[in-house]
Amino acid sequence: MTSILSSISGYFSRSLILGTFLPVTIFVVLALLFFVPSLPVGLNLTELLAGLDTAKVVGISFLTIVMSGLVYNLNIPILRLYQGYPWRRSWIGTWLSRRHTNRFEAAQLRLEGMRAVLRRMEEVEKDLASNHQFANQVIDNWRALGSPLRRNNLRHREWLAAWHDSQEKVQLDELTEQWKALTADLRGEFSTYRIELKHAYPDVRGLILPTRLGNVIRSFEYYSHREYGIDSVEIWPRLVSVIPSDYAISIDDTKTTFDFMVNCSLLSVLLASAIFMAGLVYPSLLLSQSGGFYWLLKIAAFVSLSYFFYRLSINRAEAWGLLIKSAFDLYRWELLKKLGYQQQLVKRSDERKHWGEVSRQAIYGDRFDKKLLDYVDASVSFPSVNSGTLEITRGIKRDPESDVITVYLRLKNTNADALVSGVSITDRLPEDLDFEWDSAKVGNRPIPTTGTNPYQFQVGDVAQGGEAILTYNAIARKSNRVSVALA
Repeated sequence: MTSILSSISGYFSRSLILGTFLPVTIFVVLALLFFVPSLPVGLNLTELLAGLDTAKVVGISFLTIVMSGLVYNLNIPILRLYQGYPWRRSWIGTWLSRRHTNRFEAAQLRLEGMRAVLRRMEEVEKDLASNHQFANQVIDNWRALGSPLRRNNLRHREWLAAWHDSQEKVQLDELTEQWKALTADLRGEFSTYRIELKHAYPDVRGLILPTRLGNVIRSFEYYSHREYGIDSVEIWPRLVSVIPSDYAISIDDTKTTFDFMVNCSLLSVLLASAIFMAGLVYPSLLLSQSGGFYWLLKIAAFVSLSYFFYRLSINRAEAWGLLIKSAFDLYRWELLKKLGYQQQLVKRSDERKHWGEVSRQAIYGDRFDKKLLDYVDASVSFPSVNSGTLEITRGIKRDPESDVITVYLRLKNTNADALVSGVSITDRLPEDLDFEWDSAKVGNRPIPTTGTNPYQFQVGDVAQGGEAILTYNAIARKSNRVSVALA
C-alpha cells in the first residue's frame, strides 16, 4: 500500500533524521567497531585513514549520508520485503503463508466456538434453577481447566443461610454468582481474542501474507474497506487533504518510530551478512579458535538484534495502523464533502454502497457498458433560483439515437399579483456530461449563460401567475462511449 506508507504532514526532515539517518549512523559506527577490524590489514579502512582525521570524518560522513538517502528512498521496497510481497510465491513464502492461514482459520473456529458457548450460557442463565446440574458441571469443568472461579467462603454461606429458610436457595445464589463470574471471564476472553485477531490478520483468507508484520499492516489497510466499503489505497491520498495538520504530525511521528525499528532490523542483518562474507572471503582471520568463535558470536548477535527490532516493529505497526484507521473513522465525511457529495447516508449499508461506487470510479473510471449517463442531481442545492416566489420543476428528455439529453426547468410564479423580474437560475451537471454551447433557451429565445458547472442562466422576467420553461442540452463525454468493431 504505497500511498499510506509515506509521510503526509510535510515533516520529511524529522522522519529522515529520526527514522533513517539515526539508525544508519548507529550502524556505521557499529560497522567500524565490528566489521572493519574483520578485514585484512591492506583493506582495513581504519588503517588506510589513520592520521588523516579530516579525510576520515569526510569519508564516514559521506558514507552515512549516501546510505541514509538510499535507505530513505527505498522505504517502500524495504517494507514490502518485510511484508513478504517479493518472495511470497517462493517455497518459504508459501510455507509461511500456509502456516499463518492455518492459524487464522483455527482462530476463526475458536471464536465461533466461543460465540456458540456464550449463546448457550445466556439460555441457561435465564433459568438456572432448572439447569443447576448442567451449570455445576460446566463450572467444575471450567475450574479444571484452570479458571480462577472463586468459591464462596463458609462465613458467606452462613450469612446467606440466615436470610433464607432453604439450603436450595443458598446453593442457587452461590451458583448464580459463580455463573456470572464464569460468563464475565468468558466474555472478556472472547473480546480480547477477537481484538487480537483483528489486529493480527486481515479478514479475508486470501489476503494473508507470509510475515506477521505484513499481516498486521494488511489488517489496517483493509479496515476501511471492511467497515465502510472504502478502497484505502485509492482514497487515502484524497483523505490526506482533509486531515488536520496536528493529526497528520501524529501519524508521521508513529510512522517514523516504525521506520526506525524496520531500518535497524535491516541494517543489523546486513551487518551480520557483511561479517559472515568477510569471514568466508578472508578465512585467515578465523584460523584461531578464539577468532572463529568471535566471528560466530558477532554474526549471532547482529542476527538476534535484527529479529529483536523486527518484533518491535510489529508493535509500532499496530500503533501506526490505529491512527490510520481512526483517520477514516473521523474524516471520511469531510472528504465526501470535498468530493462534491452532499448525501446524508444514515444506514451503514447505504454508506458502504456509496463509498464502493466512489472507490470504483476512482480506480476504473466509467463502466465499460456505459453509453449515456442519466441526468442526476449531483447536489441538493441545485437547481437554485434568485427568487423565493418561483416554483421549480425539473425533468429531462433523452434522444435514444444520440448522446444528447435535453434538460427542462419550469419556473412558475406563485404570486398572482406581482411580476418577478431579473430571474436567474443556477443548475449543475454531473461530471460526465458537458453543456452544449448556445443550447439554453426560453421558448425559442436564446438566453445568456455564464459559469463552468454550475451554470447560471439569465431567464429574465416571469409574469404574475405565469411560468417560463428553460431548456438546454447536455452531451455525454466521448470517454463514456465504447466502440466495438464487429467482424
